[in-house]
Amino acid sequence: MYIGSGEGGTKNGVSHMKTINYITKKIQRQGIRKVLRLGYIRTMRPVYPESIVVEIMNKCNLKCKHCRVTYYGNVMDDVDPIFMEFEYFTKIVDRISPLIRKAYRFQFSTVEPLFHKDIFRMMDYVSKYNKNIDLGILSNGMLLNEKIINELMRRNVSSISISLDGYKKETVEAFKTNVNYDRLISNIRLLTKICKNKIEVNAVFVATRANIDELVEYVGFCKSLGIDRILVNGFQSFFHDFSHLYLYSKQGNPEVQKIFQCAYDKAKSNHINIEFPSLVAKPSVCGMHSTMIIDDRGNIAPCIHLARKAHFELFSESKVSDPVVWGNIFDEDPLAIWRSKNSVQFRAKLKSKEIPDECSLCVDAYGVGCSRKLEVLKETT
Repeated sequence: MYIGSGEGGTKNGVSHMKTINYITKKIQRQGIRKVLRLGYIRTMRPVYPESIVVEIMNKCNLKCKHCRVTYYGNVMDDVDPIFMEFEYFTKIVDRISPLIRKAYRFQFSTVEPLFHKDIFRMMDYVSKYNKNIDLGILSNGMLLNEKIINELMRRNVSSISISLDGYKKETVEAFKTNVNYDRLISNIRLLTKICKNKIEVNAVFVATRANIDELVEYVGFCKSLGIDRILVNGFQSFFHDFSHLYLYSKQGNPEVQKIFQCAYDKAKSNHINIEFPSLVAKPSVCGMHSTMIIDDRGNIAPCIHLARKAHFELFSESKVSDPVVWGNIFDEDPLAIWRSKNSVQFRAKLKSKEIPDECSLCVDAYGVGCSRKLEVLKETT
């Protein structure tokens, strides 16, 4: 049967076949030139960032109790919740334009990007420097409508990932404050109908003690919605009040692993891709080592958490980390900041599973946060 978290070999080539099938679909959707371009960019990773994220806002249309953004301007009082002005955004983009020309992906904020009134003007301004850059979207789905979806279709958006943390109305609305379940599901159906075979639509399921029992049935539900891929993520707790929700541990969680197994089997039979995080917390590669993060003030940091004082909680330990900033794009050359000693050394640690002190209580340092791309549960006897 299949157990584990994607590490090690596989029997009968099951993992390799799943990878090949995923890449084949990607080529069919995006074209061979774009996929080959990503491969080239990854060979240049030490020189240029593969992805760029600009924090165009630190506000959200939702007020989820477990989310860091809800506490900006109050508990996290060094953050002033704002929307970035379009003119200021263009100044940032102009400064980093040489890097945009080399990058594969550009992401607008780590919050709901469709909440910004200028999001499509911003997309077009970035594309002015690189018409092939991927403008993938992470969304809670509440603001989608036919007009917005068609605007996304007109741009180089390869994927739209929608947060959907269950298949039952009560589960979804209890976890995400201000979400209207019926509207969300209607929006997803409209999205998959319009985007079919053109833009990959992913469902992001943040696994917690409150929803894990729904995961197996969730797979079939996503299939009925026309979802292309399910990304199961681990829960990130910023405050001790929410530590009871996460499912991972230093030893693992055999009961939840069985649920992952059943979900994988159901996904396989339904011909839908699914990815999981590890349930065993141990030093892991953090994907941020190849991503340039730029906050609303033009600072370059290892991740959006560390761009300011960051609250972390993990396994009954908690702390507030001081900001880690490598430089400001308006004061220094952005590429020089990326290649600076502090940046290179910090990112080398992220890539080599050496956990920096500032990241010691972050789930992504231990592989229990984000789902593992192109990895499946390994087959053993």
